[in-house]
Amino acid sequence: MDKIKMLFTGDHEDEWFPKFEKYFDIERKGFSLGDGSVMIVLDEDELIESLKEKEMAVIGYDKITENVIKKSADVKLLLSVRDGPEENIDLAACTAAGIPVISSAGRCATSVAEFTFLLMLLLARPMVPVIERIRREGWTKENTGSLRSMYAHSSTELYNKNLGLIGFGRNAKKLSVLARAFGMRVNAYDPFVDAQTMETFHTRKMELAEVVRTADYVIVLARLTKDTEGILSRDLIYSMKPTASIVNTGRAKLIDNEAVLDALEENAIRSAALDVHYPEPLGALDENRIYRIPEDKLIITSHAAGVTAERPWHQYELLYKQLMEYFNGIIPDGCVNKEVFETPQFKERGGKYFGILKENRQEE
Repeated sequence: MDKIKMLFTGDHEDEWFPKFEKYFDIERKGFSLGDGSVMIVLDEDELIESLKEKEMAVIGYDKITENVIKKSADVKLLLSVRDGPEENIDLAACTAAGIPVISSAGRCATSVAEFTFLLMLLLARPMVPVIERIRREGWTKENTGSLRSMYAHSSTELYNKNLGLIGFGRNAKKLSVLARAFGMRVNAYDPFVDAQTMETFHTRKMELAEVVRTADYVIVLARLTKDTEGILSRDLIYSMKPTASIVNTGRAKLIDNEAVLDALEENAIRSAALDVHYPEPLGALDENRIYRIPEDKLIITSHAAGVTAERPWHQYELLYKQLMEYFNGIIPDGCVNKEVFETPQFKERGGKYFGILKENRQEE
């Protein structure tokens, strides 16, 4: 098979690029050229120009609109580095054009689960202010008592506490395993996952209201859709135990953020940790009320749950495996618009490379 021209705007990863280069003549643009510290995205005109004569593309966070698809007639397959490619790729337009879209769903499962559990530990044992004070003052005979008092009456154990999961996908499944290792009881709400599947992860299936009402920690990890937007509502937040905490490492619009801040100010809940926000970034200190919530009640992070040194490796392992499946005539699990395979447009366009390796072997 001759090398295929490919545009690459996903973050760079040294180990996997040579493997892609076996099959592709790669042009790197945008985020692919940086060191990962700055999110670089191409605008619509840059994308259209960059996709000329490219039959495939690995897309990072650039917005693939209907107009981009219409003006990129050579493109036959898109691979997205994201778990949710619908956030920046017009899937309907791709399907109409006969272009499959394959995602790296699962790339962040480990990193998000670990980060979420870290936030739970920091809420249970609020040591950050103590660590910061020791760095400022040292640990002396004079401050040893006041340092101890900062955490002596507010630290709790995760053991035997109830973890309430909203959504039971890959990230939540990983988190449930970590929670069980700490002796937590795990309950979950997800209308698309049956009780038997949850039981294999030692998780009890519950209705949403019961999950929230009984939880010591409510974790929001559902996929954002029209039905899940605002799923952790004001009413549900105020139904929580006053000793309970909220952690959101999913999507900001899954919860009523103003209600969370109100509940913290009114001591209706114990604490919260928010990694995702709307809008992002949050702005200067005087521009957002979120900063006025004391740090012992609210942990604020900057959409960092999925960011690790290993994440690019995971995403390209997933994409490369699925790409080889595609070349061998297998519809990958990560294809997010599988209906495209039934369209005449696919046969004329995206189907050019579907099963191409299998066909080459048969010819030999």
